[in-house]
Amino acid sequence: MTELTAECLAELSTRGPRYTSYPPATELGPIAVATVERELETVRADGPAALYVHVPFCKSLCWYCGCNVVATRDASRGDGYVDALATEMAVLAARLGPAFPVTELALGGGSPNFLSPAAIRRLLAAIGRYFAISADARRSVELDPRTTSSSQLETFALTGFRSLSVGVQDFSSAVQDAIHRHQSRAQTAWLIETARMFGFRDVNVDIVYGLPRQNEHSFADTLSAVVELAPDRIALFGYAHLPAKLPHQRLVERAGRVLDRYERATLLLLAIEKLTAAGYIHIGLDHFAKPGSALARAAAERRMVRTFQGYVEKRASSILGLGASSISTTPRLFWQNHAELPAWQAAIAAGSLPVARGIALDRDDAIRRALIDELMCAGEADLRRLEADYAIDAASYFARELAELTALGDLASYDAATRTIRATPIGRLLVRNVCMIFDRYLQPAPGEARFSSTI
Repeated sequence: MTELTAECLAELSTRGPRYTSYPPATELGPIAVATVERELETVRADGPAALYVHVPFCKSLCWYCGCNVVATRDASRGDGYVDALATEMAVLAARLGPAFPVTELALGGGSPNFLSPAAIRRLLAAIGRYFAISADARRSVELDPRTTSSSQLETFALTGFRSLSVGVQDFSSAVQDAIHRHQSRAQTAWLIETARMFGFRDVNVDIVYGLPRQNEHSFADTLSAVVELAPDRIALFGYAHLPAKLPHQRLVERAGRVLDRYERATLLLLAIEKLTAAGYIHIGLDHFAKPGSALARAAAERRMVRTFQGYVEKRASSILGLGASSISTTPRLFWQNHAELPAWQAAIAAGSLPVARGIALDRDDAIRRALIDELMCAGEADLRRLEADYAIDAASYFARELAELTALGDLASYDAATRTIRATPIGRLLVRNVCMIFDRYLQPAPGEARFSSTI
């Protein structure tokens, strides 16, 4: 078996989807609004769903960022956006019926704390007016330590939010200069400590490796500082440098050289070593959790799923997105709202769902999605589940893919006796490579520049 070293990781890495969905979001294309409306009828009959609300505004643009953001210091834009969101909720609720049940509510961005406490209250009141949020629903929010106020934290806490995600990326001042995001340890510690004082019980911290000017010494220092904050979860993302798709990332290149795959692999292994030594469980491709935390329990009980928000405990089979660029997913259909604010606002002002693109899943998509989800979440997949759920002979169905898998023994193997695909230790870190074998959309050119590195 191949030794787990930075050199081997680098040599075996390629480019491919992050598999926060299958089919990947890159496959979304033209779709009729009527198709989405018919799907919402099925969602209405199926029962509870999760809600994701996207707030695209940030007070400044981080040069590394891959999210849909609008950089502005005009706070009034947040007020107008909340009004438009309330209109979108009315449009969606008209298709779902009154008091449609919701078991999870997530606010992301951008920065939801771009909104004033009054705007946050209006947003949450609108959600409560159009949807029935269950008493035990998981309520989570992403907050920027540089701009969050105590009153904003209190507003979220008083409305039931108990899960918080905080972006750190890197504490090195040199790296922060390179990515145009200056955030002190004191700011970050204040946010986490104050959130806990207000009753937040589940705190996630995001770190990014592969940024310009990072090195082993500085990144080890960042990791130690994050461990001192004692978050319940840590998301360790590899920087996706895609300037052709995200032109503002060219500013990163002015500040320093983007790290190569060998340097990225070195930092990844360093992070795994330090975080596991600190007691965190490496529960998936890029997530770590404290033993006993909600996510660690979900991973152990095979209830963890991978969504556009990363790894989460499964609460619903459908996620309904609100706001510009948000993505909705159901077992049968994916669709994304208009990313441009004028197009999004025009659609909902006309009483229409602001659908920009999407894809309907056929039976093959559903089968491959189930397999890829298992690999991404558990590092293995039991084909007997697919056979029971879809009435197929999985070994025959995936005969070509299993043959390719055998040729990649360094990453994964297939046990015909138990009908199980298992990733090796190095394959679990490169599980996206393994999933790519089963992705019918990638072949024959998986290395396209539109995708990020698999390490």
